[in-house]
Amino acid sequence: MLVVRAGKGLLKQPEADRMAGRHGAVRIAVIPDAGHDVHLDDPAAVYGEMAAFLAEATAESEAAAEEDGAGA
Repeated sequence: MLVVRAGKGLLKQPEADRMAGRHGAVRIAVIPDAGHDVHLDDPAAVYGEMAAFLAEATAESEAAAEEDGAGA
């Protein structure tokens, strides 16, 4: 799970940490100079965080599939 937090937004770090604590593997990304509308304030940074998160998830999924295939 990815939580994107605006550095100048309404969601503060302790609240984001509580959200992360309720779920398994959570990555919290902070866009420092963005406000509440983080996706409008800095869309390139949001896209970058999402792309990195999806790339990591894909790599982990592919590694798990290879491990499962090796044991078959």
